[in-house]
Amino acid sequence: MDILSNIKYSAQHFGSATAFHSRSGNISYRELWRQSDAIASFLDTELGDDRSPVVVFGHKDPLMLVCFLGCVKSGRAYCPVDTSMPADRISDIAEAAGNGVLFATEDFDESMAPDGVRVLSSEEIKSITSLGGTVSEDKWNKPEDIFYIIFTSGSTGKPKGVQISTANLNAYVEWAVKLGDFKHPADRPVYLDQAPFSFDLSVMDLYTCLARGGELWSVDKKLTKDIPALVSYIAKGNIDYFVSTPSFADVCLGDPAFNGDNLKSLDAFLFCGETLTKKTTERLMERFPDAQVINTYGPTETTVCISSVVIDNEMLADDRSLPIGIAKPGTEVLIIGDDGDELEAGKAGELVITGDTVSPGYYQDPAKTKDVFFAIKRGEKTVRAYRTGDSGYKDETGMLYYEGRIDQQIKLNGYRIELGDIEQNILLIDGVEKAAVVPNYQDGKVKNLAAFIVKAAGSGIPDGYEGRKYVRKSLAGLLPKYMVPKVVNFIDVMPLTGNGKIDRGQLRKMI
Repeated sequence: MDILSNIKYSAQHFGSATAFHSRSGNISYRELWRQSDAIASFLDTELGDDRSPVVVFGHKDPLMLVCFLGCVKSGRAYCPVDTSMPADRISDIAEAAGNGVLFATEDFDESMAPDGVRVLSSEEIKSITSLGGTVSEDKWNKPEDIFYIIFTSGSTGKPKGVQISTANLNAYVEWAVKLGDFKHPADRPVYLDQAPFSFDLSVMDLYTCLARGGELWSVDKKLTKDIPALVSYIAKGNIDYFVSTPSFADVCLGDPAFNGDNLKSLDAFLFCGETLTKKTTERLMERFPDAQVINTYGPTETTVCISSVVIDNEMLADDRSLPIGIAKPGTEVLIIGDDGDELEAGKAGELVITGDTVSPGYYQDPAKTKDVFFAIKRGEKTVRAYRTGDSGYKDETGMLYYEGRIDQQIKLNGYRIELGDIEQNILLIDGVEKAAVVPNYQDGKVKNLAAFIVKAAGSGIPDGYEGRKYVRKSLAGLLPKYMVPKVVNFIDVMPLTGNGKIDRGQLRKMI
């Protein structure tokens, strides 16, 4: 698989076909290829030997895809940044990327860009694409080069950049294009594009679809606030593959019109990013009896997902949680115990992933990279491995089951969150002395987050509703909305365990 060559083929053989559709506009394969060539030519001229990653800011505009491909055609990685991110986090990412150019496909406050960074507006991007230009394929990202960097929550309060190489992405897409029951393999499939591009779930629909010459039918954030309009919009797209988090499917299920009669083309639900519950699955199988429900699993560090399974009635009837699948070809999942040894089938331990989609590491952060990435001998080969921090086990058939986080990293509504990241930002609020954040679980899934705060002596933070409102409002300026705890509690003393650590188990009982 060579993702750029596949897109080039589509541009040459059915160039007028739509590659991406959104309420912000459409773009054909021919225009996607031509305009990204122009962006690549511009970057090649503008940046010369500077190969640092380029930030692409926006939401669901076709120009984002143009800029993504333009970056990698010029031999540079791109960093997608969504409009929903707060200013401080955008600034942190732009500073970490270190490139002198930033593409802004939506309105952008230039105070968020570091000094010396040239911010190119959507009008300027369009002007560049109108000038044309090409680059030699020799400039394209090589297999070992970084294709994209997605910045995720970091335990220090600063985002960390997960690097995915061209080889990682190609290996993933070669497997992902086969996911689902392709009822019409000769047709150009339509994939739902729901996740923001700054969330790696979007890679599942974006590059799997483009590799097959299909059409992306994009849903923007505003549309998700009007469920009937959302469902009507999805129905118009004649979606074949519904790619989303389970939480987004739950939103759609709130409208009775979200069913197989109205979405006759739908072949499969492809879920990733958080725990898929039996309740959600049962409702989907009842509403869409002819569609498959496919559960997948994988951290950002291993390129979207590394396992999959089609959920059936037998799995729903099982006392265990739903499985997360069988590892894809080129990937092996080891279950490692506390002593570092591999465990036998049925025994739970840490999931360690090895293989061809494991990231090279975190951008310009060798210390964090060394903490979780390592080389391991498997047979005659030495392969790259990643410690997930997830607990789980394999049964005798190799089927994987997830049991939760070992550390304090959780997933909420498909977003991976370091609880320490939230805690560090709460401590930035004037009047806060100590802070701890714990997840509130319901049916094996994180329902929301609860913050426990000890106020400093003489703090001006009021008690009750006004104090909770003040904390949440302060956090909204520091963190993405999905990371702001829904529950805020003020306590006099932080409970501690016998070894002096915060007693998070006790805090969970206090929710």
